[in-house]
Amino acid sequence: MTMKKILTLSLLLPTLAFSQSLVGTSPELRTGFLEDFTGVNCVNCPDGHAVMASVAAAHPGRVSLVGVHAGGYAVPSSGQPDFRTSFGTALDNYYNPPGYPMGLVNRRAYNGATVLSRGAWGAAMDEVLALPSPVNLGMESSYDAGTQTLTVDVSLYYTADSPGGDDRIGVLLTENHIFGYQSGGSANYDHTHVLRTYLTSIWGDTVSTTTAGTMVERTFTVTVPAAWNIANCEVTAFVSEYQSEVYQARTVAADGGFTLVAGSLGQVPEPYQTGTNGAVTSFSTNLLNQVGNSADYVVNLVATDAPASWGTALEVGGNTIANGATITVGEDATMQIHVDITPDATPGVGIYMLSVTSVDFPEAALMQQELHVISGVHDLVVTNPEAEPWKALYTASMVQAGEVAFAHATRDQFVKFGQADALGEVLNVYRNVSWTFPSITEDEVAILTEFMDNGGNLMIAGQDIGWDQSGDANAYGTPITRSFYQNYMLADFVSDGTPSNNQVRFNEQDAVFGGVPNSNVAHVFGGSQYTYPDEFTPFAPATAVLTYNATPKIGGLRAQTANYKLVYFGIGPEQMADATVGRSMIQLSHDWFYGAVGITEFDAAIGSLGQAYPVPANDQLNIPVNTLQGDATLEVFDAMGRSVLQQSVPRTSTQLVLNTSDLSDGVYSYRLRTATSAGSARSFVVSH
Repeated sequence: MTMKKILTLSLLLPTLAFSQSLVGTSPELRTGFLEDFTGVNCVNCPDGHAVMASVAAAHPGRVSLVGVHAGGYAVPSSGQPDFRTSFGTALDNYYNPPGYPMGLVNRRAYNGATVLSRGAWGAAMDEVLALPSPVNLGMESSYDAGTQTLTVDVSLYYTADSPGGDDRIGVLLTENHIFGYQSGGSANYDHTHVLRTYLTSIWGDTVSTTTAGTMVERTFTVTVPAAWNIANCEVTAFVSEYQSEVYQARTVAADGGFTLVAGSLGQVPEPYQTGTNGAVTSFSTNLLNQVGNSADYVVNLVATDAPASWGTALEVGGNTIANGATITVGEDATMQIHVDITPDATPGVGIYMLSVTSVDFPEAALMQQELHVISGVHDLVVTNPEAEPWKALYTASMVQAGEVAFAHATRDQFVKFGQADALGEVLNVYRNVSWTFPSITEDEVAILTEFMDNGGNLMIAGQDIGWDQSGDANAYGTPITRSFYQNYMLADFVSDGTPSNNQVRFNEQDAVFGGVPNSNVAHVFGGSQYTYPDEFTPFAPATAVLTYNATPKIGGLRAQTANYKLVYFGIGPEQMADATVGRSMIQLSHDWFYGAVGITEFDAAIGSLGQAYPVPANDQLNIPVNTLQGDATLEVFDAMGRSVLQQSVPRTSTQLVLNTSDLSDGVYSYRLRTATSAGSARSFVVSH
């Protein structure tokens, strides 16, 4: 292997046309670098490969992947491929993963650990990609088939002083689509992102000048063995601190790949915001033309997950444009892009992607910004990475409860909304943890603590939440998350449980869950050997609501404190063999949060409104009101569950007169809501 290095330092970037085409000069957020410790004889590693691919797919063009085959599981038997390298072995020896698959996300600590299980990769990557970077990175790779020489040019531009002083440039080669044996996969498994070699050391090549305005250019070469298919190879370059955090990483095709910067999109100052029915929520950013002359760009705004009825609008340079329109930006000029999101009465979490592409250089890097709006949501289902298969169970339970003002968010979205102080309308959170790690994070605990201190209610469920906060050497809990488990979840961990905890029994004396039938435990994680329902002891004022088998082993609690209500299950509702029991665990938590302490009392509470007349209604609807304990709000919803009308109801009311003259013909529903409770919906028909 040979390597040559070329160093150029300059503060006069405009004279460096070559570098301008490869690397941007505007400050950028970090890109991702995910290294997966894996092996051909690791039965769980195909799942790690799938998680790695999903992390990259969630952030197109922003995550570089490396499969590091090392350790005992990488030792091949006869006829199996040998993907081990001295570089991979050195990494494995240094980081010493306690199991496989495990990985590094930008070689950065997350929740106190640098080596992470696959369940933590997604959240750790989300955290990394939101961080600033002091340096931008560009690269170009070329291959000479005659000499089998690979040449990689790397360009860095420092937009700020690097906090670590000296940095390092690392360059490596991976290969895709190598077919061979994989335990847990097949005899002809498609291996991707396999580490083949480094063109530098694993810790990179030293960069001593790392101050703002510095340009660094280096060239690295390596001879590629004929057995490697160069058409399937990729080159990844990264810049990092020594044996520490990676600031930027880029991946291109080994044969002819390059980064090209046609422009840069400034970061939106507030990408997570609260929306309001009928009001505009605005986001602004700037597009910088870096082509070197006047250039055209296409601007797109796509709702990746948002209520279809919400409105959107684009404005560029003060002019409203159609989605997908082409705009012209002058040489070295900046153009403001303004995005308006207008929620309607449909509650929801809206996720939008603003994308800008170069017309002149379509191969240039895609410029993207993700925008988030939450509006009208009172009940929020929050799902851990890898717990997505059970999200539908929670949303179905919301529907079963008659809840219309609910929505779903990932854990990262929940944290970001909380950090943006955008959860003001949310009354109740339902945490779908399932069997994932880390079960809860320090960032999440900070948001939940404030949420619950201010009256928010929490239902949280999942196997091994307690074990994860037990202090076990292999657990992910930290002093902060363990304190939350004891002081807010009001539980003292007892045991990891065993597969013999194969039936749940609800406390018949409990006013909320006492009527729920018992259920056998389903082995939804692949077999009884993966079923370990947590056992714990409640702290007062929490009381037990669920035990395992005919034993005193407690697996569920609920509590009402001066500030919040809590329901915690050490076994997930997805683990109930009787699906109706799983839904009841979530629905009854919802019902209790809104003031019901039992099924009978809940039915009595919703009786505060009588049957409306006349049916069908024309100009008005009369609704009898029984004794109210306080002022309330009457909510009216259309057949799609959208709020179409709200009316104040004083506690002294005996009858409401609802003006229906402006409502279209159709089926509607109404219910009462107070700050602490809500009745079930009753339907009526409007016909003019």
